[in-house]
Amino acid sequence: MSTSSKVGISAAVIALAAVGGYWYFSPHVSLNAMRSAAIAKDADAFNDHVDYPKLRESLKGQMAAIVGEKMGSSSQSGAESFGAALGMALLGPMVDAFVRPEMVMRSMQDGKFQPRLGGEQSKADGASGKEVKWDIERKGMSKVIAYGQTSDSKDARPGFVFERYGFADWKLTEVRLPASK
Repeated sequence: MSTSSKVGISAAVIALAAVGGYWYFSPHVSLNAMRSAAIAKDADAFNDHVDYPKLRESLKGQMAAIVGEKMGSSSQSGAESFGAALGMALLGPMVDAFVRPEMVMRSMQDGKFQPRLGGEQSKADGASGKEVKWDIERKGMSKVIAYGQTSDSKDARPGFVFERYGFADWKLTEVRLPASK
């Protein structure tokens, strides 16, 4: 084998390893790009990594299941049943109003998924100020779940589910809410 063919084979192997490495670590790249866009409050860059229709449908389904479980778990009076039915009717519009770019960006900064109550303010950048460490769990070749953890969090963590679009582009499609106690 000639020297030039050995160099060509070596270059091909290195290129293949680089492409494979990029593909494998691409969820981390997307997550870091989302966090950077959230910190910079760059909604356009952030929105490139979120599939809002899938995210909303996922949350509507989970919330409906939670409300349905609460409705079926205890004997309820007529007023409680009416309230639960009203809650089910308002669930869709509430989720649609809740899942906005600024809320999802803050969730990625804080590593948790919850609304900010009545004008509650955090640090100037909108984040909790605590460093969030991310654990990524692979679920096959086209799905990963990222769990954010701060140094003081003891609660169950939501799972931010990313699906692969194309070769190495990942989008947030679901937030798996922690099981209620």
